[in-house]
Amino acid sequence: MAAPAAWLNQSFALVHGEDSDGRREAVEAWKRKHVDPEWADFSLTICSEGCPWPEVMAALQEAAPLGVDARTVLVPAADNLFTRAKELPASVKAVLEKPPAGVNLLLVAWNTLPAAPGKALGAKPWTDWTKAGRILKVGALDALEIPAFIETEAKRLGLVLQGAASSLLAQRQGGNPGLIKRALEVLDLLAEDRRVNEAMVDQVTFRLAEQKAFAWSGAWQKGDAAGALKALRTALEDGDEPLMMLGQVRREVDRLLRLVEAEAAGLKGGEILGALGLSPKQAFLLDGYRGALAKLKPRGVKALLSRVNQCEKDLKGMALSRSEAPLLDLTLALCRAWGR
Repeated sequence: MAAPAAWLNQSFALVHGEDSDGRREAVEAWKRKHVDPEWADFSLTICSEGCPWPEVMAALQEAAPLGVDARTVLVPAADNLFTRAKELPASVKAVLEKPPAGVNLLLVAWNTLPAAPGKALGAKPWTDWTKAGRILKVGALDALEIPAFIETEAKRLGLVLQGAASSLLAQRQGGNPGLIKRALEVLDLLAEDRRVNEAMVDQVTFRLAEQKAFAWSGAWQKGDAAGALKALRTALEDGDEPLMMLGQVRREVDRLLRLVEAEAAGLKGGEILGALGLSPKQAFLLDGYRGALAKLKPRGVKALLSRVNQCEKDLKGMALSRSEAPLLDLTLALCRAWGR
């Protein structure tokens, strides 16, 4: 999915969402637009992952080398910059509201940032960024977008989806663009006559279906170490992105942290659901989070978050070797933390 030209033209921009393919393509397209490859070594600053705002501001204040119109700053993992939207420093807010000339900035968040009031993108300057077209979301597709996305990708590969093949693919893969693309790429190899039927979709997506997507997290939330390790092995063998799986863990641990804050603030009932980002229909999930918090205590939750952060650093540091060790170690830690 090509990034829109209006977003690419923005000197200050944000891309967020779980679609790793779309995120990577968007970042590369934006860099091609704003960074001269001949001067990249001198004009492009890549901040450290998870860096604080002061590091970003320091990079923005560096002067561009002679012969270069603008210095470019890229923040490759900026999720932490949006965790406390209400506490944005005044100096940072001023720069984001009125970007200075001679500098470009791209913020990259690996998760979808909520835009509801009071959330990461629900207040200024981010609401103004949204109106200006500076924010690109590459997360899960909406239900109405899935059929068109499948049709476009199938057409690109020269595939003809027969009968209910398209709807079955949508049902199995949900709105994750990456999973849909992987499934269609496998079907591209299987469909010698370019026609895809329901049986072929069922064959290809069986291990990519809902039971696999939630088997890993469901197992460690039950304290089932053997089941969790087996599900993890299956997912990695099927080509699942380790960092995407880690995103599931981060979401759960983040909810535990929100529960700690909600209980400390004396919130009750629906207020706690709202603080955790849960709907009334998801109220049944509260018992699981409360059980985990009762076992871990606030200090244990913070320690678990530290393990998640360390696992992310290890995974990114081992990207070339694709070592499974960090996720294996974290899986066992999660089983101990959540198991009752």
